[in-house]
Amino acid sequence: MKKTDALKPLGSGAMRFGGFLGRKLTLCLENRLRKIRWKHLTEPFFSRTEDDGRWRCEFWGKIIRGAIYTYRATRDAALRKALDETVEELIQAADKTGCISSYPVDKQTQDWDIWGRKYVAVGLADYCLEVEARPEVVEALRRHILALAAQVKASGKPLGDFGWHEGLAASSIMGAVVQTARLSGDSKVLAFAKEIYQSGCSSRGDVYDAALKGVPPEYIGNGKAYEMTSCFDSALELYRETGDPRCLKAARAYWKAVRDTEIFVTGMAGAKDTWGEYWYNGHYTQLRDNVGGMGETCIAATWVKFCMQLLSVTGEAEIADELERTLYNGIAGAMTPDGSWWSHLNPYPLAGKGWRQRAGDQLPGFGEDCCLAQGPTGLALAPYIAVMTHDAGITVNLYEECQCRIALGDQAVCKLDIRGDYARKGQVALAVTMSSPKKFELRLRIPAWSGARTAVAVNGKPVKGVQAGYLCLNRVWKNGDRVEVQFDMAMQVIDAFDGSKRFALQRGPLVLAQDSRLGKVDEPFQPVGGKVVMAPKDIFLAYQFKDGTTVCDYASAGNQYDLRNRLCVWMPRKA
Repeated sequence: MKKTDALKPLGSGAMRFGGFLGRKLTLCLENRLRKIRWKHLTEPFFSRTEDDGRWRCEFWGKIIRGAIYTYRATRDAALRKALDETVEELIQAADKTGCISSYPVDKQTQDWDIWGRKYVAVGLADYCLEVEARPEVVEALRRHILALAAQVKASGKPLGDFGWHEGLAASSIMGAVVQTARLSGDSKVLAFAKEIYQSGCSSRGDVYDAALKGVPPEYIGNGKAYEMTSCFDSALELYRETGDPRCLKAARAYWKAVRDTEIFVTGMAGAKDTWGEYWYNGHYTQLRDNVGGMGETCIAATWVKFCMQLLSVTGEAEIADELERTLYNGIAGAMTPDGSWWSHLNPYPLAGKGWRQRAGDQLPGFGEDCCLAQGPTGLALAPYIAVMTHDAGITVNLYEECQCRIALGDQAVCKLDIRGDYARKGQVALAVTMSSPKKFELRLRIPAWSGARTAVAVNGKPVKGVQAGYLCLNRVWKNGDRVEVQFDMAMQVIDAFDGSKRFALQRGPLVLAQDSRLGKVDEPFQPVGGKVVMAPKDIFLAYQFKDGTTVCDYASAGNQYDLRNRLCVWMPRKA
């Protein structure tokens, strides 16, 4: 039985999104996405010469996903034209079976081929779901999936036996397969998705069983974080289509395990290898300097996508708390100040003199990097979840400045205008304009970092009983109604998890860090007293303590991408 989401996004173009994250989204659109060379990305699917076991095949789908969600938020005409043209071009690359692959026939299903075909499916499905469900695109997508299903069936092996990372990479196509079934109505496509799910998605064992049994994420499959999370994201798509409760239970168990054991204070995650790609008990190992690279941006973007899915399905406020942490810190900090580029890794080390580095050319000569391709998706999901609807009304998850037009049924329309310099300041005002008075429930997310210390007033009258979670304001709303929220922006000191004398700082949704432009880095001090001070150029927020030590928001720290511009997140405490 199909399931309906608890929270739904506003329609495409129904929101004008601004503020801290909105400005970053605009920069990414102007300086990255409008400049994509789409023919360069589609060319491998026409030449089919990718016989070196590489992954040029992933870039089109990764990049177009971010572009699609950015278009959804901005309705940028130039971007829409580029999306239409590149989708029209790509579907022409299908062979007679419908397969769209960059690998020659004798190499298909090997190495990263199914991974690349996944991202073809992801891009086409997202285009149909979020831009326009053109019949020829839906049909091309359906045939593309069925071509792969036929190859897998002919092999006699489950999908978990194909490709890299013990099948996690190949099996993560399941979500796009379910979306294809939803778009096309083809029962054979849905049957293929169920086969992938029943295989457990890994040659090392069923990843869903492992999550339900409480196995730590680093010991599920081979621990590859990004691909594994995509498999659990896929389970939520299958839950929507079939109502299988195991899908939701496994996804929820996995989410809690990752949150509790893997996510850094910055909302990033991943360690162990050079590129920071594996679960590695990161909640505790984030203070070490011997765990490889740290915090792959692909993991952060995929974590945001998974959290968005789980939030939509369950409507649970604690999931939105995690989205806020990653968006305002990890994702915002992974993009260069002008929006033209992204980093692959979190600054390393977090407990010491770290520095930011731009992503390089992952396949020399091709000019792309997986995290450069993936980062914009994470950022573009912010407006998707900022304001949503539920059966009884409207839910506000993020407090960026925005203007929304929301249809509420019975021809009633609510225009919601959110104002305030959120993240830098704690005061937010929500102005309501109604086409006619209507009773509905306005849910406001009260972040855990503010909780019961949050003050809320409706038309000047204080609201009692405010606590962390969703505050439900159920009343007849009319023109001119106004909600004012005052969050507790007191500095929070987070003691190190390893027993050392280091600490991290959080003010509101922002993690703060030392930056060499503001003073010495990795220098001991006592976080006592202090206030917000004028920030230098390219820094969003600066805060100075009583002893003169100045810190800034993590997303701005080290954003000159230069070895001379160092930062420190886990700072030493002065004795």
